[in-house]
Amino acid sequence: MYTEVFPSRLKMAREYSCATQVEVARIIKVSQSTYAGYETGRSEPSIETIAVLSKMFDVTTDWLLGVSSESHIGSNKHLKEEINRQKMIRRMEKELALHRKAYGT
Repeated sequence: MYTEVFPSRLKMAREYSCATQVEVARIIKVSQSTYAGYETGRSEPSIETIAVLSKMFDVTTDWLLGVSSESHIGSNKHLKEEINRQKMIRRMEKELALHRKAYGT
């Protein structure tokens, strides 16, 4: 049951949150290909990673794993905040690099 349901529910939760695989992979500190493996069923995350994904997407682990059929996907507030934070950090890093290049610092 887990191996059949988990990948599709994980993808559904990610798409509902409007996050990319790259963004989620960055947050959970795995490569994009590793995360893609979770969504296709080629690989399985650790229990700890399942817990992090559950919290990030604001769903229960039971729903992700197919134990529960209650399909209420939460607000994803934490995920959206983290994605925005990471985008801001990358933007600031680019600006800093441009500044250093322009002023030789």
